[in-house]
Amino acid sequence: MHVQLMHYDLLQSGLNHSLKTLFWLNTKNLIRNNMKRLFLQKYLLLASDLFSLAFTYFLSVNLANVVEPSRPHYFDTNHLVLVKVLNALVIIAMFWMAELYARRRPTWEELRIIYKQIIYILILDFVVISLSRSEHVTYLFFFMYWALLFVILPLFRTFTIRILLHYKLWQRKIYIVGTKDTALSAYSLLKNRRLMGFQIHGFVDIDRERVTDERLNVAFENKEFPLLGLKDLLERNKTCEVVVALDSLEMVRNIDKIFLMQRNFMFVSIVPDFDGLPLYGIEINHFFGNEQLMLRLENNLNRRLNRMVKMFFDYGVVLLCLPVVVPLMLLIGLLIFLEDRGNPFFIQPRLGYDGKTFGCIKFRSMHKNAEKMLNSWKEENNIIYQKYVANNFKLDNDPRVTRIGRLLRKTSLDELGQLLNVLKGEMSLVGPRPLLERELSDYNDGMFYYAMVKPGITGMWQVSGRSKTSFADRCRLDTWYIKNWSLWYDVVILIKTIGVVVKRDGAY
Repeated sequence: MHVQLMHYDLLQSGLNHSLKTLFWLNTKNLIRNNMKRLFLQKYLLLASDLFSLAFTYFLSVNLANVVEPSRPHYFDTNHLVLVKVLNALVIIAMFWMAELYARRRPTWEELRIIYKQIIYILILDFVVISLSRSEHVTYLFFFMYWALLFVILPLFRTFTIRILLHYKLWQRKIYIVGTKDTALSAYSLLKNRRLMGFQIHGFVDIDRERVTDERLNVAFENKEFPLLGLKDLLERNKTCEVVVALDSLEMVRNIDKIFLMQRNFMFVSIVPDFDGLPLYGIEINHFFGNEQLMLRLENNLNRRLNRMVKMFFDYGVVLLCLPVVVPLMLLIGLLIFLEDRGNPFFIQPRLGYDGKTFGCIKFRSMHKNAEKMLNSWKEENNIIYQKYVANNFKLDNDPRVTRIGRLLRKTSLDELGQLLNVLKGEMSLVGPRPLLERELSDYNDGMFYYAMVKPGITGMWQVSGRSKTSFADRCRLDTWYIKNWSLWYDVVILIKTIGVVVKRDGAY
């Protein structure tokens, strides 16, 4: 009997050892396969960038030969080919150092970094061309090449990522650690970033070791996700990515568990609870031998230089657009006048920079007697008036709006009159929506930030749903923009505004 028990123990020990060996072999295979996937992702993106650089060069050469047929054929110029090859290698090296082949970033942030690297090489290339004075390279070819590259390279990268997504080679499995509002905010943040390739597979309750057959309901999505305990997570394959989204107290209480996850997984990201802090340009400092972080915050619009940059950007864009905009404004003004012989402009008092009142200029989209019609609603049709007040002083099918006005509102062309405010220095192209005096009390603490900048023709509110967005959300978005201002965000908002206008999102 004793011999049989020893035999059984040896068998059980051998079985446990075999299972452990099998587990580690499986883990190693998973990690090896993940490394192959990461390698493939990196070098397919790199190949895409090389291809876009070569394609841009050949396209620029052909266009230059069409525009300047008297110049030497650029293909026959070994010097130019060598310069462009060196340019390409330097761009790829700078992209590599900027971790554009390793890290996942939001689309607009990645685009900013790409353009930043390209501009560095553009300046260097311009200096080389200016000093060399080669007859084979003209400024026309130079500007053509770099202008095309600004468009082609991001498009090729996006196309490559979409192909990788289609063949399931770009996805990263994500588990969100947390079950409260911070975790749900992290989910909302990640689910809309499709090009980042994050696939959320579940949530983790960090206070429980095991969770059996429970699911977390994400109410605003009407979806349910598996709920895991910490041990359940640690037993998953090590190639998934963990996003820690805990509130401040939970973070402090579970710091040891976070270190445990960091030792067990390839990637661990932390979503800190920094609600309300200005984040753009935040500088993170850590000190040798210490575990404290020091965050240096900046108020970009407090700097005189930044305000001047924003002002010159506004004037520059408006002046560039004048040849197209002036004839369009004249046509709109004529059509409004022909419809009811009234003034084509509607000037309304609004609050601007430093809380000062100015006349906000818009093309008139309502009948001349719109104010009388509104007053008559109070007495004769109180239901419409109450609906008008409840909907933030807007109606879906406002009878006061003219036929031309309806078209102007749908296409946002009624806002073009505010370009005159920009030229007068009263408004900016991008900024918070100009406030009516009656809206001042609803803006609460945000008024402090609002008064720091000029209101804008477009802004965060307009590219985030416009009339579908509540006034509270509008205040939050405007405040976020002011706290986190950068010239790049102005460019992004202007580009997104074009898309909103074309799709007519949220227009009345």
